Amino acid sequence: MSAPTPAGRSAARLRALDHTDSQATFRVLLDALSRPGTVHRLPEGVMDVDVPAAVLVPLALADLEVDLAVLEPAGPDWAAALAEATGARPAAPERADLVLALRPPRPDEIRGLRRGTPDRPDLACRLVLACDRIDAGDINTGAADGAGSAAHLDLSGPGVDGHAALAVSGVPLETLEALIAVNRRFPLGVDTYVVDTEGRVAGLPRSTAVRITSGAGTWAAAPTTAGRD
Repeated sequence: MSAPTPAGRSAARLRALDHTDSQATFRVLLDALSRPGTVHRLPEGVMDVDVPAAVLVPLALADLEVDLAVLEPAGPDWAAALAEATGARPAAPERADLVLALRPPRPDEIRGLRRGTPDRPDLACRLVLACDRIDAGDINTGAADGAGSAAHLDLSGPGVDGHAALAVSGVPLETLEALIAVNRRFPLGVDTYVVDTEGRVAGLPRSTAVRITSGAGTWAAAPTTAGRD
């Protein structure tokens, strides 16, 4: 799966997933979110090759009860194609249950996402963040295989054995920093699936403490309990 071709042709070919493909995709996403820092692969052969890999996530998760927002560059209208394929209701990002970011979200867009409430953390949205490449790496070396100039993340918390390293390419540091900030007050926050162009996916749940270990102007923020400083 790769970047879409122009003229909306890819969006027109988007189809709903059958039960088998939907369940297979859901299992991968569940595993990714329950094991932060590990990299998984979305099912192959499910969509046309010119459909962005990240589109598979809302195809599996969205339905008639979901408010869906799509942040996308000019080109094929994936928001309309997904609404037709899944029945999801188009929504603004700040009102959406599920947000697909086919372009890097601005920090203000990240800050505007629903984070739930202390009584209803389930009202938070889920974010699907497209990137160029993700790799798992050894935190002791400070690098991840094949990551190049990627932002390197140190992860800890539930589902992580001590620390895990993840390298993410193609997402601005300010976007990652904004995502760290909105997850500072667990259980409030945004559960995120990071999906690269080859269909690799990693989960960044709101319960995970994330520290950026490379890049200018970086800082760390671990989740704290909502309502406390």
